[in-house]
Amino acid sequence: MLEYKLGYFATSLCGHDKGRLYMIVEEEGEMVGLCDGVRRCLANPKKKKKKHIQMMRSEETAQAFLSIVESKEADSLIRNALRAAKEQKEQN
Repeated sequence: MLEYKLGYFATSLCGHDKGRLYMIVEEEGEMVGLCDGVRRCLANPKKKKKKHIQMMRSEETAQAFLSIVESKEADSLIRNALRAAKEQKEQN
């Protein structure tokens, strides 16, 4: 069984946002809350079923998740983390 940790990255597999990269900021049951810091900020995360995302493990951001969320610049930090993850994904 997959473990969905807060702070992991996820790519949308279906819907109008297909292919968009998010950070997991909430988890409850079969749903996760996703944030990208631009269209979906931390105050209003996108709700999506777990089966409609592909998770990318990122232990660094998972460990730093609480400090990111508690920061006044949380959305900016999330945007920067997502940008770095996209660049790393393109290099691999």
